[in-house]
Amino acid sequence: MGAGAVGGYYGACLARRAHDVTFVARGRNLEALQIDGLRITGAMGDFHVPRVKATDDPSEAGASDLVLLCVKNYDLDEAAAAVRGLGGTYMTLQNGVDAPYRARDVLGSDVLAGSTGIVSDLPEPGHVHLVSSYAWVRFGELDGGGVTDRVRRVGSWLDADGIEAIPVDDARIALWEKMALMCGMAGLTTLHQRPMGEILANPDLRWMFEEIVGECERVARGSGVPLPENFVESRVRYAERIDPAAMSSMSRDFARGRPIELETFNGAIVRMGAELGINVPANAAVYSGIRAAR
Repeated sequence: MGAGAVGGYYGACLARRAHDVTFVARGRNLEALQIDGLRITGAMGDFHVPRVKATDDPSEAGASDLVLLCVKNYDLDEAAAAVRGLGGTYMTLQNGVDAPYRARDVLGSDVLAGSTGIVSDLPEPGHVHLVSSYAWVRFGELDGGGVTDRVRRVGSWLDADGIEAIPVDDARIALWEKMALMCGMAGLTTLHQRPMGEILANPDLRWMFEEIVGECERVARGSGVPLPENFVESRVRYAERIDPAAMSSMSRDFARGRPIELETFNGAIVRMGAELGINVPANAAVYSGIRAAR
């Protein structure tokens, strides 16, 4: 559900493995998929899936073993309602930490929480370009409890060339690891319109990145999430491995005048911090700065 830069890539990898995949898309992207299939280019190699099943009506896909919800966070509620009753298992792949809870409110307990690491873009309809040399999905049960049978089963379905499928014991940790990283990366690359290499090379911006991540850690722990030790250090080390030229998808959307996920990232930390009585001045500064620049 959502055949953009993320859903298009993962769906193409699964279709290439001969899984029966239906892409739900709209507009010019849907037309391109129906006419010429889906083309993948970039850091992990180029390939073309010339014939795909694509529709703008999820009900045409019929019952599915797995429904990947790959729409933007702000479109999730509508998307979840559109696929209700179609999946044996659903997986959220949205940014932020609230998506699986919102999906579960609509779809019930058949929801797994996923977090994905991929830098990709949709330069033209029917064409996904992968910037990063990795594409991983970490996923599991939302309330912890270890790797269950259904998590293992979904992992076997996602086992395909171009996808690193990583089952986890507690999906909340995976969600917050990405949330903290993206509050820093998306927030700062959007506010300053500079790539990650320049953010980390500038002492003041690197300090700001670390402050943002540290505030996310405090909010997560205040919410009862059992984050590992040395959380901030691990997120900084991960950021250092990102392509120095990488810009977040939010920064690209901002530059193009498109809707952005600011409320999903820094805005969510500001709200959660207020609810928990935790000061988050770095996230608040980025949040207000981007809002003022819109």
